[in-house]
Amino acid sequence: MSNKEMRLFNLDLHISVIADIKHIFNTLDIEIVNRCLSGHTWVFGQKPDNVEIINQTSWHHLSPELIQKFQERYDAVLSSFDGLICGHPNSFALLYEKYQKPIYIVNTCRYDIPFSFNGNHAMIAELHKCFKRLNERGLLKVVSNNKADRDYFMMGNPGIVPVLIPSLCLYTDMVWDPAKCQRKFLMYSDCKSAPQHPLIAKRPSKFEWKDLETYKGIVHIPYEASTMSIFEHFSSGIPLFFPTKRFLNELWSSGKAQFGSNYWRIHAKQAPPPYLSDTDSYQYWIDRADYYNIPGYYYFDSFDELIRMIVGFFKDTKYQERKIWLEERKKGVYSEWAKMMY
Repeated sequence: MSNKEMRLFNLDLHISVIADIKHIFNTLDIEIVNRCLSGHTWVFGQKPDNVEIINQTSWHHLSPELIQKFQERYDAVLSSFDGLICGHPNSFALLYEKYQKPIYIVNTCRYDIPFSFNGNHAMIAELHKCFKRLNERGLLKVVSNNKADRDYFMMGNPGIVPVLIPSLCLYTDMVWDPAKCQRKFLMYSDCKSAPQHPLIAKRPSKFEWKDLETYKGIVHIPYEASTMSIFEHFSSGIPLFFPTKRFLNELWSSGKAQFGSNYWRIHAKQAPPPYLSDTDSYQYWIDRADYYNIPGYYYFDSFDELIRMIVGFFKDTKYQERKIWLEERKKGVYSEWAKMMY
């Protein structure tokens, strides 16, 4: 039997979102019982959990019938917790509403998946009603880890304002030391147009976090406004290189770099609903991206400039600036979560 003050349940399709929350909640005397369905559990040396009714495939077709079957199977289990966490996806709030327990939405991605994948407007309407009812009962708490998803959430759910708390991802235990790194840089993104150079190494398909500490820096050509990998790299302290806003817009617009944020266009093959019309542009995501709101990192306006930067990169002149910011950020995140939970 747990001695923790609070026990929360989470069913998740993402490894990193809940790992970050568990790491933070350990300091708050909160236990999280997690069942993870992700195919990437190997990163933590684990295997996906076996859960009946809702699995890696069926969650894409979340429906009233599937929800009822899941509840009938797990009523006793879900009723025993003090609260429930919806990470990836947020739509699992539909599974938990009936239990009249606090529901914590950790909004790190589009809140309307899987319905924005398949254009299921009817289920999105049900999700909006669910959030509204929970909010009116004082049972809903929403945290967004990035501005793009926070604003996206508010467009679909007027009157519900998520608290903005960035992810820390300290579970990696990565600490970059400028005195111990090699000369090479890692191209983390799978971008076909990225330049090749003797100083740029390609990311292997599988790796350990400690391997990343050995690089002089990491180059990102982001496909999203926010990713957990970038949060992991922030917290390690390693120098990160990003395209400028102008250059990223050019890369996305020309198709030279992958763009993955607009699920309606990419997966549902249709325009977003009218209330999300502002999100139907590259600039919406760029203006709210995590990597343009931080001190101590590096930006290139062309691939030629990137090559010049890394060839001439002998000393990380922004190391101390970044280190101070990271410590302040960490304190702020722990403080905000403590206020949220207690």
